[in-house]
Amino acid sequence: MTKIYLCETNEIEEYQTKGFTIEIGDDSLDFFLLKLDGQIRAFLNFCPHLGIPLNWQPDEFMSLEGTHIQCSTHGALFQLEDGYCFSGPCRGESLTPLNLEIEEDNKVYLVSTEDADKQSDTA
Repeated sequence: MTKIYLCETNEIEEYQTKGFTIEIGDDSLDFFLLKLDGQIRAFLNFCPHLGIPLNWQPDEFMSLEGTHIQCSTHGALFQLEDGYCFSGPCRGESLTPLNLEIEEDNKVYLVSTEDADKQSDTA
């Protein structure tokens, strides 16, 4: 299991988002955090319709009303709770969630279980 420190929970306000790009070897992982009712969720910054980033400016992933995640290119709307698209050309698809771990000191980590999955595949 790999853990990558991202931020502290108090760095994200309720109903706000914060984008991240992490370099992993020769690749990068582009994603964002969303704080909703005190819980922090993570989703890939990737529209299921066109495969492009969702945000229209850094850290700006929400609709103007602040009630949904919105794709800046074609306006698809996604539920905050689970990333499910209910309006737009990718209706019925979902954003890809990522695993997080929040420790007692309120530090937020991105957690990858890829190493464990590879070990179980070879066992």
